[in-house]
Amino acid sequence: MVRHKKYSNGLNLIVSEGGAISCSFAIMIGTGTINETSANNGISHYIEHMNFKGNKKFTAYQITDIMESLGASYNAYTAMETTCFYSQTIKDSLEKAFEVMAENAFDSIYLDEESAKEKNVIIEEINMSEDTPDDVCYDLLTKAYYGDNGYGRTILGPQSNVSSFTKEDVFNYLNDYYVAENVVISFAGNVTLEEADDLVMKYVMPIIKSNPLKPTPSHNVKCLCNHLVKSKDIEQTHISLAFPSKAYGENRRIVSEYANSILGSGMTSRLFRKIRDELGLAYSVYSYANRYKTTGTLNVYAGVNANEYKNAYDAILQVIEDVKKGGVTQVEVDNVKMGMKVATVFAQEKPLSLARSYATLFLRSGEIYDFEERLKEIESVTIDEINQEFLTISDNLMASAVVGKNVEKLK
Repeated sequence: MVRHKKYSNGLNLIVSEGGAISCSFAIMIGTGTINETSANNGISHYIEHMNFKGNKKFTAYQITDIMESLGASYNAYTAMETTCFYSQTIKDSLEKAFEVMAENAFDSIYLDEESAKEKNVIIEEINMSEDTPDDVCYDLLTKAYYGDNGYGRTILGPQSNVSSFTKEDVFNYLNDYYVAENVVISFAGNVTLEEADDLVMKYVMPIIKSNPLKPTPSHNVKCLCNHLVKSKDIEQTHISLAFPSKAYGENRRIVSEYANSILGSGMTSRLFRKIRDELGLAYSVYSYANRYKTTGTLNVYAGVNANEYKNAYDAILQVIEDVKKGGVTQVEVDNVKMGMKVATVFAQEKPLSLARSYATLFLRSGEIYDFEERLKEIESVTIDEINQEFLTISDNLMASAVVGKNVEKLK
């Protein structure tokens, strides 16, 4: 049973009661890279790191000591539109785990000595990402699609920004976005709405800000159709393509989920069977969807032999063209349908996944997840809808990225 409560300051609480012996929660703030400017790109991720380095109740060492003594799993992440602090534990440990994570999220103190150390840690994370070619290719692709703003920026930000962040920068950002009306707290598993409400009232309400939420800056959401390359002394060549697709809350988004699965999700997908099995052009090839509040893309990635990347590109476009001309099969549709139904059922048995999913959905759409409605939606998709979705994919409205030695633009 899923229950919802909205507080007078705008904070939202969602609780999926039962279904597990363990308890999970997610404290999700509706801010991320999309809320940044070129001057403070990376600050959302920097704050996420710093929120584990000490708060008004617990030092950094006490945070880790307490959470590990509880046997709780815990972490955080920063995304384009959200920042999330989460934990999974047992009922006996839930209150203490929630107290610690609430303090982390809303009452951290950002000590200068911890800041200096954590900046070095994040810069090493940036260096590690630069040494990961598929990460570089992904970042280059988003820049090619959206440009050097908003969704086209990296989550980690540039090293120069990270090095320059001050405590004043942090508190200005917190006052703008870490506010009650921009927060969803979601629980799942062995916990009731009443129990969760008690925890929120005790540990969140005394410390959360109730400032007005600053509007998200306006950014480009359309495909700019740029084609970018980056030279890197590596053995493989990495290519990525991005096509416009449905946004998170767009009507019949489910149809694009089917199209993505048929095109490049799994070993029975069109891309895997053609590019890897039949042509042997890539070890790794797949498609995936990036969906946000007001924009979305269908992306294709392949890591290929340096001498074959143009052939792989041509073959990928041919696979898409073949689907557009010949359509999908009933077997493909039935396989995807069953896979989605199974994944939906499995997700009901994973409290942490539920807690994060419920919070994400609510922040992006204001909707409460409905398991039965999701199953009905999966069942409702037709072959004609999927074929029409594929017809919207065109290399005339596409961005691309290539990373490797002596590489050239794909278009």
